[in-house]
Amino acid sequence: MKENMENMNPESLLRKAQALGEDIKEMESIDVMGAYQQAQTQIKTNRRRSMYNQLMRYAAFLTIPLLLSSLILGYLYWGATDTEEKYAEVMAATGSVIRYELPDHSVVWLNSGSTLRYPTVFKKDNRNVELKGEAYFEVEADRKRPFYVNTPAGLSVYVYGTKFNVNAYEDDNSIETVLEKGKVNVISPDGKTTVQLAPGERLLYNKVDQKLLKGKVDVYEKVAWKDGKLIFRNAELGEIFKRLARHFNVDIQFNNISGKEYKYRATFRNETLPQILDYLAKSAALKWRTEEAVQQADDTFTKKKIIVDLY
Repeated sequence: MKENMENMNPESLLRKAQALGEDIKEMESIDVMGAYQQAQTQIKTNRRRSMYNQLMRYAAFLTIPLLLSSLILGYLYWGATDTEEKYAEVMAATGSVIRYELPDHSVVWLNSGSTLRYPTVFKKDNRNVELKGEAYFEVEADRKRPFYVNTPAGLSVYVYGTKFNVNAYEDDNSIETVLEKGKVNVISPDGKTTVQLAPGERLLYNKVDQKLLKGKVDVYEKVAWKDGKLIFRNAELGEIFKRLARHFNVDIQFNNISGKEYKYRATFRNETLPQILDYLAKSAALKWRTEEAVQQADDTFTKKKIIVDLY
């Protein structure tokens, strides 16, 4: 090396010395500590990024089952809410008449000893109620949700919006539907026959022979009970006593000893039962007596009993 330098001319040596000086300056200009810190920062950034990606994979792994669980619980909750129906029941005590408004704002009057069962929230496609006894309906119009009145004998009445009366006492041999306004459709218990009524018509279903009889009727005679009136038009004594028994909450035993048939045309408003019986006795040989209520072994009382004899 020494020999090579000795053999070189002064100009070559100068150029070598300048190049070496420049290399030394460049090396001195490098910030070793800064480069070290920058390298450490990059390492930490890469490490945090790796940990974040790993955590996100774990989070996704945990979130999917949680999401599925939430969806299942939500479906079970809301699905059960939609399908589970809650029912309410309203009853008119014997000897009383009540007026009641249903959830769809339809109005119903219940006659003495009648019961109406209905869902607290009607379905989106229908409005179903169950009737035992007698009721007068003013149904709020809704073409998308027909209104059904179902009776214990299986007879059903469906409408969209109208005024009508259904008499379906379980101890009667018939079910009577009377239309005041609009249209109603009456479906037989076997579902094979549907009869449509016009205002002023009634349909009588005989529970014994299962026959349907359609005809004209005095509508107000059939629905005046909701206004506290008893109206009879060519009514036989047997029918009159049946209605009086329900209206006054008594038992009436009618003995037709003579075998004669009498028909009456009358309207009663605030008369008492004795006053009505006295009125009926003016045109027929009627005698009647009262048996008071008796306390039974279970501390309940029997109904007052009226025994009517026709001679």
